[in-house]
Formats: sequence, structure tokens, C-alpha cells
Amino acid sequence: MPECLIWKMLSKGLRQGSFLIESGHWIIEDYTSRWIKKAEDVEVIKFDKDVLLTLKTLEKEGFETYAAGNCVRDLVRGLPAYDWDLVTKATMGDLQKLFPKGEVIDGELPVMRIDFTYEVKGKDEDEPSHLEGAVLDIHHMEHGLREELENRGFTIDAMADNPERTFADPYGGREDIKKKLVRTIYDPDRMFKAEPIRMMEAVRLAAEMDYDLQKEVYEAIRVNWQLLMDYDVNAIRVQLERLLVSDHAGKGLNMLGGTGLMAVVLGEDVSNKMSKADMQAFHTVCKNIDKTKPVRARRLGLLYTALSKKRGYAAIERLNFDEKTKKQLLTAIDEMINIHFLIDDQTFKRYLHKHGLEMYNYLHNLSKAQRIVYDQPSNKIEARNYFMQVIQSNHEPVFTEDLVIDANDIMEAGITDSPERAEELLDLVVSEVHKNSKNNQRDILLKAAKKYSKNKFAAKTRYVKWIK
Repeated sequence: MPECLIWKMLSKGLRQGSFLIESGHWIIEDYTSRWIKKAEDVEVIKFDKDVLLTLKTLEKEGFETYAAGNCVRDLVRGLPAYDWDLVTKATMGDLQKLFPKGEVIDGELPVMRIDFTYEVKGKDEDEPSHLEGAVLDIHHMEHGLREELENRGFTIDAMADNPERTFADPYGGREDIKKKLVRTIYDPDRMFKAEPIRMMEAVRLAAEMDYDLQKEVYEAIRVNWQLLMDYDVNAIRVQLERLLVSDHAGKGLNMLGGTGLMAVVLGEDVSNKMSKADMQAFHTVCKNIDKTKPVRARRLGLLYTALSKKRGYAAIERLNFDEKTKKQLLTAIDEMINIHFLIDDQTFKRYLHKHGLEMYNYLHNLSKAQRIVYDQPSNKIEARNYFMQVIQSNHEPVFTEDLVIDANDIMEAGITDSPERAEELLDLVVSEVHKNSKNNQRDILLKAAKKYSKNKFAAKTRYVKWIK
């Protein structure tokens, strides 16, 4: 195994004596003592005032209620929480009576959402306004708190708190946070066989928090990763995208490679046939991706452009991306070399017109990210920035909508009777303003449209500079 894929957890060692093996499952030895902690035994968790008021309102009405999940995990880690979850014995009908302004979000399990965010204006004109407060989701707790936390999957997510009742940590989540360890609530092999997507979730959590996988979790993923090969690719894609925009995406990608899960992401044929150049590029991405801005489509582009074209195309097809993202990624594989050869304003304008401003911006920003990852010179990027600045400063025409004529003008001039052909000719004559922005004149453009309508060779060679 490559050195970069050997996790720190293997050398740190694991705490001994915390578990007993019973019927093939891992059992927490001091379960009962950890189940309920008195408030004075744990550090005080600071609740958002509106969330706390909501909790107290529910408690006053006789409904047992706790904050649970990610918000508690973040607060235990010493981080602020903005997205809050309450679990309560109140039914959705009860919630609607108590909080009539709450939004009911229908899904597999209905949730009431209450938005407590508010805008805070900057201190002066140069400081932008921002949102503060909390977004609260309230879930009905069908059974007791114990059963609710059992479904959380990982110890660090299986904590709950009610300042007026108890802090519940039945699986040692606070201890694992101190150790920076991702550990499952029960035997990981059994969990991953029952819920294979938890394997991707485990790596994603490690990437988000810079944690390590518990040795048993890591080994269980290596044994069971193939269970995800026929799993819902949409669920896999969601976990991958969340991993890529995390603070430690490089670590997460390394873990995907070390556990076998990279085959789940890219496909077995792609993963097993990566060339030496592919592997070198992939490891460079792992090493430096965290230095780039955590933009979803951009970091996806960094991952897929590390592959050769053929393997990149196949990997992109596997995860069923939305059409916009798919087009961005496929174009990136085709164009990340070409974008470096825009040597003058004419070739730049032609490229901009061909791909459109939105796609160009994506490719340009991906190129900037690649410069960081692969430690490339910045002169090509600076040249493109200069070309764009000149266009914007001088309001130079680049696209058909910038022209002084449109398809109707071409038809009215008698050049063609077909609207489709008129649009085609309009797309050809834009080359005239790419050569010289002063050519954006009605007579010059109509003359060019007439020439290109009659002379296919002239149309095909419209960007060629002939030498006498």
C-alpha cells in the first residue's frame, strides 16, 4: 500500500479495554454509565436562543425534546452551529398548532422547518451584510431517545442534549471527538452490509473533520466496498460531492483510494486500469486540492481531469450527474489543454464565442485551480484576464447578440428565406468582429453573410490569416 494511504490511526493505536465481544458484535462496556450524563459532568453547550426557546415551548407542553445529530457534534467540537435539529415526541399535528408559521417539508419523514435567520448589515458601506441566527428542523421521535440515537450510524453523531434534562452520549461520541476518530455505533462489518452507503459516509466525515477511521471501520470498508458497485449512484454522488468541498478533501480522496471505494466512484474498469500518469496526477490532486477554493463543480473537474480522456468520459458517465455538471466535466476533459493556447485577442474571442461565457468562466477557474494543484506558471491565466478586461472595458462585440444585425436582417436583405439558415450565417459573420471590433457595422456584416452563404470554403476558412 502506498505510504500516503497508511492512516495515522494505524500508528496511534487504539484504546484497550473499552469493548467486549459478544455474539460477534462490539458492545460498549460502560454503556449504562455513558447513556445519561448529568449536566455538571459535561461542558456546557451553548444553544441558539431561538432554538432553546422552541425546545422549552415543546417541553412546557409535555413533549420530550432534544437537540441531536450534527449540531450537537459541532458544538461539542467547539464550533458554532447554524443548522439545528430537534427530535421530539410531538407529532406533526402538534407542531403545526404550536408553530403555525413553520414550514412542513414532506419527504420520507415529514419535518417542520423554522427559519430564525436574520440579516445583519455591515458596519460601513465596504462591509457586506450577512445572515445570523439558525435554521431549525424539528423531527418527530417515534420511539425513545435511545432508539433515535441508535439510527445515527456513527458515535460522533449519536449525541443529544436538553439543558433542562440531560446530555446523552451512549456510544462515547465525545471521547471519539477528542481522539478525532470515526467509529460506528455497532460492528462496522454488520452495519456496512446492512447500509452500504455508510462506507462513503464514514470517509466523508473523516474528510470534513480531519479525523481518522477506526481500524475496524477501515478494514470493514476494505472487505465490503463491492457492495456499493450496484448501489444507487445518486447517493454515492452526493457523498462524493460533499467530500470534495470539505476542508480535507485530499485526505478523503486518499481514503477512497486506500479502502477500495475509488472503484465505486470511478467504476472498476477505470480504477483498475489507471495509467502511471493517471495515478501520478491523482496523487498530486490529493496532495494539493485543499489549497483550492471548495467549489463543487471545480473540484469535480480537478478529479476527473486527472484521468485520460477515455477513462475520464467513462467515470463521468457512471455517477449520473445533472446535464449542466456533466457538460462542464466532459468539456473540461476536452478543453483543459486547448485553453492554454489562446495566443491573441482573436483566438480568445473565437473561443469565448464557441463555448459561451458561462462555460468559459468554468474552464478558466478550473485552469486557475489546476495551476495551484500542479504548480504551473500563471502567464497563460494572466493573458486571458487581460483579453477579458479589454473586451469588457471597451464593450467589444463577441457574441451574436452583440452584433448590430440579427437573423431577421439577413432574411430581409434577401440572402436566405430560411430562419435556421439565417441563424447559421449570423453565427458565421460574428468572425468579422472577432478580427476587428470596428467591423460591427450593418453593411460589412451583411456583405460577409452574403459571401459565406455562397462560398463554403470562405466560411470554413473565415479565421485563416492568408499570407501573400
